[in-house]
Amino acid sequence: PPCRVCVLRRDHHCRLLGRCVGFRNYRPFLCLLLHAAGVLLHVSVLLGPALSALLRAHAPLHTAALLLLPWLMLLTGRVSLAQFALAFVTDTCVAGALLCGAGLLFHGMLLLRGQTTWEWARGQHSYDLGPCHNLQAALGPRWVLVWLWPFLASPLPGDGITFQTAADKGLVAS
Repeated sequence: PPCRVCVLRRDHHCRLLGRCVGFRNYRPFLCLLLHAAGVLLHVSVLLGPALSALLRAHAPLHTAALLLLPWLMLLTGRVSLAQFALAFVTDTCVAGALLCGAGLLFHGMLLLRGQTTWEWARGQHSYDLGPCHNLQAALGPRWVLVWLWPFLASPLPGDGITFQTAADKGLVAS
């Protein structure tokens, strides 16, 4: 791994956080994606009416340039600093919400399948115990509540080294 640290049940190295995500910190990572996507989407919605009024006041080409190239519009003097700030913050929040949402959907799919990113890339399904068991294995017995508060006491089953497989549970044909 890029960080040169061993992590139990390593899922991936998160460049945004600068650390590996695995057995002990997968739950906070998922909650970070959920809460960040929610907050960024909320801010985008709150800024929507002001941005809409700004965009309606200009021609379509000006509007497209403001949304796609706000820095260029500011540097050429076509928008005020306040208009630039509104467009830039809204663009950043929308892009962040989309990225966090995509990450949440991807890792949610992996969570329900009982896979790590490494296993998904190689098509391995050895640890898929069914959605409910997979949720409990990754988030603990109080998995429904940890989405709201990731620091809630919900001990993870197991030691992070040995895991029950689908074959152990009789979910795979011999």
